[in-house]
Parts: sequence; C-alpha cells; structure tokens
Amino acid sequence: MTDTPVIIATLGDAGGIGPELVARTLEYPDTTRGTKRIIVGHRKIFDMGREVAGVDIDLPTFASFEDAVESPEPVVFHHYDKLQYEDVVVGETTAQAGLADYQIGCYAADLSKKGLMDAFVWAPVNKASIHKAGYHYEGYKAGIADYMGFTERSTEMNTIGDLWTTRVTSHIPISQVASKINEDAILSVLLYFDRELRRFGYSNPKIAVSGLNPHNGDEGAFGREEIDIIGPAIEKAKKLQLNVSGPYPADTIFLTVKEENHVGVLSMYHDQCQIATKLMGFDDGVTYFGGMPFILATPAHGTAFDIAGKGVARPNAILQAYQLASRAALTARGLAFEETAST
Repeated sequence: MTDTPVIIATLGDAGGIGPELVARTLEYPDTTRGTKRIIVGHRKIFDMGREVAGVDIDLPTFASFEDAVESPEPVVFHHYDKLQYEDVVVGETTAQAGLADYQIGCYAADLSKKGLMDAFVWAPVNKASIHKAGYHYEGYKAGIADYMGFTERSTEMNTIGDLWTTRVTSHIPISQVASKINEDAILSVLLYFDRELRRFGYSNPKIAVSGLNPHNGDEGAFGREEIDIIGPAIEKAKKLQLNVSGPYPADTIFLTVKEENHVGVLSMYHDQCQIATKLMGFDDGVTYFGGMPFILATPAHGTAFDIAGKGVARPNAILQAYQLASRAALTARGLAFEETAST
C-alpha cells in the first residue's frame, strides 16, 4: 500500500454520460486532493468523453497500474487493455459496455486484494447492459461482492449534503417487500448505518426510521408491521444505545427529519427514500457502500441515455462521489481531509 490513498475512477457505461462526466472532472483536479486518482478504462472511450465534453485537458497514460501509482501526477489515466470495444452505441444498453464495466469491477477487487487501492468510484453503469453481458446481479456492487466471495452486509447508502439514507430492502419487486421486513433485518441495517455514519465523523448519529404502511398503518387498520415488527426493532436498537426514533409515516418523515435535525433516515424500501432525496438534488446525490474491503461510491443518478453524447451532462454528483471517497480513504488512513469547492 502506498503512503497516499489510491482512488480508482471509471468511465461507466460507454453509451451513457459517464465518459463525458469523467472528462469534465479533469477541470477540478483538487476534488481528490490528498489522494491519487487513477482513471481506469479504455483510451478510446476516455477520448470520446473528452470530445463530447469539449475538454482539451489530457492526462499521462500508463499501461501498467503500478506505473500509474508511482507517477508523481495526482490524476492519471490507466489504459486497461483487457477491455474490447467495437463501435460504441451512444444512448443504448449494450453487452460490450456491460462486460467492460463488470471486468473493471473485478479488476478493482483484484487490486484491492493486492493492497494497491483504497477506493473505487464508478461513473454511472447500467444494469441492463451488465445483464446483456450475462451477469444477472441485483446491482453492480453485488456483482463485485460475488466475484470476491464477500457475503457480509454492505447496504447501499445515499447522501446529499448532511443527510444520509439507507433502506431495509433494495432492488426487489414491491410485491416482495413486506415479506422481507423483519426485526433482525431492521436491526442489522441500523447497526450497519450507525457504524458507517460514525466513520464519517458523526459521533452519535440521530436516525429516523420509516414505517411501511400508509399513515403508519393507523394502529393496525392498514397493516400491523409498524406494531409487530418495526417498533420492536427500534426498541431493541435503543437498548443497544443507538440514537434512533420512529417509526414515522413515510409521507412525512423527511419533514420530521428537517425539523428535528436527524442525520440519517432508514426506509423500508427503495422509493421511500429515493424519491425524496432525488427531489432534494438529483444532480448532487451520491451512493456509498460501506462494509466492503474497499470504499465504493458512485453518483446516485443513472446513465441518462437521453442526453448522452449531447455535451450537456453536469458533473456535480460524480465530483461529490470523488470527494466522499477521498474523505473516507483519508479518514481510514488517519489522514486529514480538506473539503474543496467542486463546482
């Protein structure tokens, strides 16, 4: 492991806005100050992104990852020659884009095992592209975890400003949500959430827990999960000295959080938290995964095929993801993090 934390940054799905976003980040070299940022991908896709973004800035390019690490430049490019691209189809999902993203994720895992990197920040990938390549995982992180044989909890967290959210269930059909809600699952996520928030400097993070049913079930009239499952899980968490409260009705929980200065929100399923946070700032949200052997972060938005190739994508979220990864990597090494103005 080098003295300076190493962050791998990828270009994301070649047909989406990822290559353009990464090109735009070259105008903000201080975003990852204190760390070494190595952009990993195929040079053809990197140059395509620079052209779309209208960015003339270039980077030293290395065929060897080790040489990229040893370079004195704070931001460099590593051409990963195992990636194969024919014609790039902008604005569409493709198996070649999905395969490349999966290969880079596995490559990052291998580098982590060798102690060569601290954090992995990927530009937006597309699940459909990855599925077309033959890898049918719930999400990108799940594919990386499976490749590593990693089975511990690593739940997705989203952050925008000083508000953090996570959920008990994630990318599953709504019809399956209620059956996946139980005391053990809720308590497990709460313990994970509290631990990860403490890693970012929150000494006693205040977490609000959402209910599942309309109006919190109205005392059982519209469902008993709040009474039989969610409430008891919260009480168990309190006995473990977690600073949690709830359950709160899902349609008003974010108003409560704003008024009472909660740091975190635990929702029962994906859209309970995602709709609210994306309304707060679609272009600024970041997704973070803790619990893995290395730090993982990505913009909370997707590949935006509708604007891909048009040169209008905004880099706010990916810059925030870089900063979040830098903060986590430096903190893990016991080093100081200095926040920069990213945009």
